[in-house]
Amino acid sequence: MKINSDRLWETHLAAATMTEAGSPYTRRSFTPQYREMRSWLTDAFAQTGLEVKTDAAGNLLGIYRGRTEKNVGVGSHTDTVPCGGRFDGISGVLSFLEAARCMKENGYVPQKNIVGIDFLAEEPSEFRLSCIGSRLATGNFNENMLQLKHRQTGELLSAAIQDWGGDISLLAPGHSLFDATKFDGFLELHIEQGPVLEKKQLDVGLVTGICSVTRYDFTVKGRADHAGNTPMNLRSDAVVAAAKLINGISEIARGTLSKGPYFTATVGKVDVFPNGSNVIAEQVDFTLDIRCETNQLVDETLQDIFALAADTAGKTATTISHVKISQSQPSISSERLLSVLEKNAIELNLQYTRMLSGAGHDAAYMSTVMPMAMIFIPCRKGRSHTASEYSAKHQIAKGANLLLQSLIELTSSD
Repeated sequence: MKINSDRLWETHLAAATMTEAGSPYTRRSFTPQYREMRSWLTDAFAQTGLEVKTDAAGNLLGIYRGRTEKNVGVGSHTDTVPCGGRFDGISGVLSFLEAARCMKENGYVPQKNIVGIDFLAEEPSEFRLSCIGSRLATGNFNENMLQLKHRQTGELLSAAIQDWGGDISLLAPGHSLFDATKFDGFLELHIEQGPVLEKKQLDVGLVTGICSVTRYDFTVKGRADHAGNTPMNLRSDAVVAAAKLINGISEIARGTLSKGPYFTATVGKVDVFPNGSNVIAEQVDFTLDIRCETNQLVDETLQDIFALAADTAGKTATTISHVKISQSQPSISSERLLSVLEKNAIELNLQYTRMLSGAGHDAAYMSTVMPMAMIFIPCRKGRSHTASEYSAKHQIAKGANLLLQSLIELTSSD
């Protein structure tokens, strides 16, 4: 049994049309474009013969019913970062859809249900939180997260969950919506978002684990003054302080390379107030994103960053504060599931490697309640989170066939 590569490619092209006008490919969570995508996917699931549901966390489920109450989960996400691309997340959801279509066409009746999931808001959202659907569904959240406000509208996350078909009365920290006793595991297909597979000319990567993701919001406060009439030695410039701190964070992160574990620190979002060309900035807000194999190194490095922040504030006549937004745990893939993926990769004559994921994924949260493994497919020049993100039709097809064969093996027996 093989997937229809032409049909899978066409679904990618169709999904790419659901983007913010003039900003391809942008489908931010909680937007009209995202709602359009959800409606399209709901119809596609239903037309394939899947049972369609929205769970209490706002995740869209397409369930391929089997003969027993046992389940295997599979899926990814369909939202994007601004100008994010056509493949990040969506390839995992569409590969499941194509696998389901293929199995239906071949009359396959699994012993276990196959639960396909489009997770709500995997990318960092305007609520300053990522992996919202998988966090909530697996109980990896606190009540304060539900009270986070949308940056533009001020809407509470709890209200947004309700608006997107969820039910917050069924959500609780530490409570999973998935009955772990009835799930044999979860698989996620995703583009690599890095250059390793392409450079090594490999077909797929079998992900052995996912780094933790830690995020802090920093606020640098100075004093707004006239750009022309305020002497350089009398300024309290929030931009200068923020720039010094951000550069220092990069240097601290580079210094961790000698310590062994994978580690990255990134500041990719910066807001300046009042943001005028002739005004000394009064305030700068930025978000720090850290990825690592071990949270012990994260915590040690954060102490160096906080010390630098205090020192920078003193030298620039500013104040610098920070607030922890979230911190996940590193995730280890199931050796049993990896063995299934490896066996099928060999049978499909795929060139593969085992590898670590520096990027966060919904699979990381799923791993807290059930066994997990991931399939990576190459992307051109390793680029992702950009409109130029690209994975070729044959590359997606190889990953999708590996997903299909592995799902069949995992669900063909009790």
